[in-house]
Amino acid sequence: MMAFLRRFSLFALLVASLLGSALGQTYSQDDIISGKALQDMGKKAYDTALKRIEDSGSSNCTKDTVHVRKEWRNIPGPERIEFVKAIECLMEQPNVYPNVTGPKSMFDSFGVLHYKLTPYVHNSAYFLLFHRYYIWTYEQKLRDLCGYTGAFPYWEWGLDAEDVEKSPIFDGSETSMGSNGAKVNGTGGGFPGLGGGTGGGCVTTGPFVNYTVNFGPNTEPDPLAPNPRCLKRDLNTFLCATYASIKNTTETMLESPDIELFQANIQGDFRYPEARKWSMAVHGGGHFTIAGDPGGDFHFSPLEPVFYLHHGQIDRMYFIWQNLDFENRQTMAGTITMMDQPPSRNGTLDDILDISPVGTPIAYRELLDTVSGEPFCFVYE
Repeated sequence: MMAFLRRFSLFALLVASLLGSALGQTYSQDDIISGKALQDMGKKAYDTALKRIEDSGSSNCTKDTVHVRKEWRNIPGPERIEFVKAIECLMEQPNVYPNVTGPKSMFDSFGVLHYKLTPYVHNSAYFLLFHRYYIWTYEQKLRDLCGYTGAFPYWEWGLDAEDVEKSPIFDGSETSMGSNGAKVNGTGGGFPGLGGGTGGGCVTTGPFVNYTVNFGPNTEPDPLAPNPRCLKRDLNTFLCATYASIKNTTETMLESPDIELFQANIQGDFRYPEARKWSMAVHGGGHFTIAGDPGGDFHFSPLEPVFYLHHGQIDRMYFIWQNLDFENRQTMAGTITMMDQPPSRNGTLDDILDISPVGTPIAYRELLDTVSGEPFCFVYE
């Protein structure tokens, strides 16, 4: 068995190397593990996107107006505090969904939207582009309704793979997104068979310690009915190191020659033999590194404020992957239902993504380029 695993690992390394070579880039395992490869890939993607802005001549997105999304720890402390204040402001803005009793705020409305569209925007053709538009719309609400002017953050999970509780996102300081939950024995970690994290109870210190989760979980008879409770987290360093490391992040991109396999690898879609080795993959790994309630709830995870940093990293991976071979990575693959259940037609770029009343309907085709100016104008550093 060990001999087989060694041969499989060598084969996987060879595949990653060959795919990297095909794109004019070859990275050693040392460079992949250390993050040097990811840094290089990110810079190439950033430079490619900025060159596209320069060549387009568009007035809707210029080098002077483009927003640069940044990893949380690269944002100054005062700006992080302002980001948290903007989220708290959004939690005071009115809910836009009629005829529901649980949701109370615009922040909650994003949870309703995700709940309603979950069966169509996961393990489907729409996964990447839906979440790109979803978190961008959230960013616009922070800016338009709550006056936030700073960088929108993402979370590079692999930087915290040694101890998630010491992450500047979760250390409980005033410049964090709040702490881990109080220790609860036998939490389960939110993912069957993988054991619990180090928390499981209510967030104890820092931002969102007084945040009320207003509705859910999905297991309730009426998930949109009032069910006020605290924000719980069950941080899990093992899951972060196993599934969301810098190595996994980098090799997921290097081993994905087309959009179909990229979205399979990023989600650990077991229908694809190549994706099975990733298990829950970086998408699930990031979510269940946080776990808790509602972070471990497939439908209502956006009610966890760090959801948007997590999916910022997912979109950053998509941004990098696209821009490493931009002309050939403007496509969509898959059907319009989760795991093709029930069986459905293939999605197309001309399909309309309707996120009303939270945001404006738009064709998926318009969501491919983050610097087109219609509607996006952002890059990742």
